[in-house]
Amino acid sequence: MFNATAHLTPLVTWDKDWIHVGTEHEIKFELLERLIEDHLTSRELLFICERTTSGQHKKEEIIEFIKSFLGRKSFQLWTEQMDKVIQFERIGVLHLGYKMNAEFKP
Repeated sequence: MFNATAHLTPLVTWDKDWIHVGTEHEIKFELLERLIEDHLTSRELLFICERTTSGQHKKEEIIEFIKSFLGRKSFQLWTEQMDKVIQFERIGVLHLGYKMNAEFKP
């Protein structure tokens, strides 16, 4: 998964604006949950961080799983189909992306 998404990332069209979600005790979890729910439409999500920490997780469990990474590491969440992605940066911002040939585009 880690290698596959590394090859797909250059094919992603990113939304122009970055979205601030916060760090440490100031993370906007309601906003984060809404963005994940609305943008990533599959029931299983691919968590991509490093070769050893990447894996597939149930969508309803992803917020709890990523809590320890938010504001500390940069990582990505992809749909199972690898057509939509959210890029999280360790500084507390994220942006939404779509694989260029995906059916849905912004």
